[in-house]
Amino acid sequence: MGVNGTLSGKIKTGCFFVFILFTGLSGKGQDKWFVNYTPGLSLASPAPLQIRQKGFGGISFWAKYRTYPLRMPIYYSYRFGFQHDNKLFEIEMNHLKLYLKNTSDLVEWFAVSHGYNQIFINKGWVNGKLGQKAGIGMVLSHPENTVRGKRLDEKMGLFGRGYHPSGVAIQYVIYKDIPLTRFLYILVEAKASLGYARVKVVDGKADVPAAALHLLIGPGVKIKKGIR
Repeated sequence: MGVNGTLSGKIKTGCFFVFILFTGLSGKGQDKWFVNYTPGLSLASPAPLQIRQKGFGGISFWAKYRTYPLRMPIYYSYRFGFQHDNKLFEIEMNHLKLYLKNTSDLVEWFAVSHGYNQIFINKGWVNGKLGQKAGIGMVLSHPENTVRGKRLDEKMGLFGRGYHPSGVAIQYVIYKDIPLTRFLYILVEAKASLGYARVKVVDGKADVPAAALHLLIGPGVKIKKGIR
């Protein structure tokens, strides 16, 4: 079948089970499908960075990152989900970006900027005017780096596009929907995320944990399925 065929089958299977999960939530009560897109701002805290290359000693230091949320490709998040009364389930892709500030002669360039993508499955609760969500998921990274003069080939990975399943992530979210019309609304969201990824460098690996704060705002569409 090949790697791409196997991967495609797994994606289709995963989407099928997610569809069954969401449609299984439907019943009596107020049901809503929704999709939204939110650009915004992000801030990553300093974190330990460890790099190992074959034939060399390890590199370990406290990394400081810029996130450049407004630099192309901009920082954003989008979500697709289902709300039943005050409970919410959704799939989210969060496009966090990391650029190492404190580079050196050994680590000339280090970034995960197309991105440190976090794909979450979230469960949420609406309590009064504000909602809360908690999510768990995976990190799909696009590393770009030059370590000890060796530049990573960015055409490796999934579909030859430089993306690699790399780790896990969790998040906690507070959000508010601001209605505009019957179907349109503005989503305002503040969250904290924590991820761990093991990314590629030439002849080795780098362990890249990332803790970040996020503030996002953008449009959404919500379609009501039924009202009791």
